Amino acid sequence: MAWLEKFFGKGDSDDSEKDRSLSHAAELDKGDIIKMSFLDQQDLSNKRFEVVEVNSYDFERELETSFTLKGQSGEIFFLSVSNENGREYLSFSRELQRSQVLDLFSENDFSQVFNEGAGTRLERKSIPAGLEDWTAASYVEEEDCIKGYYHKGDYRKRALPRFEDESCGLEYYLIADSENAVAVEVEVYASGETEVLAVVYLDMSAIEEMWPAT
Repeated sequence: MAWLEKFFGKGDSDDSEKDRSLSHAAELDKGDIIKMSFLDQQDLSNKRFEVVEVNSYDFERELETSFTLKGQSGEIFFLSVSNENGREYLSFSRELQRSQVLDLFSENDFSQVFNEGAGTRLERKSIPAGLEDWTAASYVEEEDCIKGYYHKGDYRKRALPRFEDESCGLEYYLIADSENAVAVEVEVYASGETEVLAVVYLDMSAIEEMWPAT
């Protein structure tokens, strides 16, 4: 596969690659490759990932594009580009299993996140294996029960679905550390399915190189 060759080097440029270039992470598309710089997060540091999916979140018509990244060993991460007060940054996330959530927080403390209102404080119970640089000692709930929709597919250049049955409704919760370096996201879907993700916020320079799909 062409993308696999890029894991081991950029290789020779061809005419199809010259037709499209990447200057910003928000321009990524399916099949593109990114290379990370050296980071504290060892599962990201100096590694290459392929964009295997591009999906979308809609929060009160605020569209967020989510890039699904796959590593050489099949590991999966999610990437979005955020902007706060004019500062752009990268949000990398990885899904947590129930056992990892219960290692990180006591079940009683974690359940408090779903009480009405933000401001809930949580203390880390222990550090799940492999998450040493993805967690913090304490968190505060910053976003409480934000309603939105998850749309399968890329909607950056097309209109969002008109009908609710064409998407998945969800409630979104966010708890973050005081320095906004790491966070935990919770997505509760109308189906009852709940996804919990560990998040790390990185500077745009964390992506060292990008190559378009060929």
